[in-house]
Amino acid sequence: MYLKFIKKYCLLAVLLLFTAAFTNCRRTNDNNPALYGKWTGKEWLVFGKPAGRDAARVFFEFTADGNYSAGFGNQTENGSWRTDKDKLYTTAQNRKEIMVKILKLDAQTLLFEMNRSGRQETLELTKKP
Repeated sequence: MYLKFIKKYCLLAVLLLFTAAFTNCRRTNDNNPALYGKWTGKEWLVFGKPAGRDAARVFFEFTADGNYSAGFGNQTENGSWRTDKDKLYTTAQNRKEIMVKILKLDAQTLLFEMNRSGRQETLELTKKP
């Protein structure tokens, strides 16, 4: 009787641990609706100074189904996106997931910070009507 009791609770404990581990492995996704829509570049800075790139050639479009398209000049990419609080994660087709930190997001402005090869860059975008 005592052995059945221990087996039953050991099995229950293992199942609870497995469930907790599985739950923590899932990626968080706020899918922030403030990002939905088309965005165009306004200003691109490197270490707080002009980057020397034409920010107006940058565009992003985020859709409610978790897909995005982006481009800079003739370079374009498509993939999936997700958010986790102040972090925006994008995964282009056949590429690794990357993360940028959202510094500001409202109805008209998206400002995010990225680290490219140790260079702190910020990109400000405005929402298209």
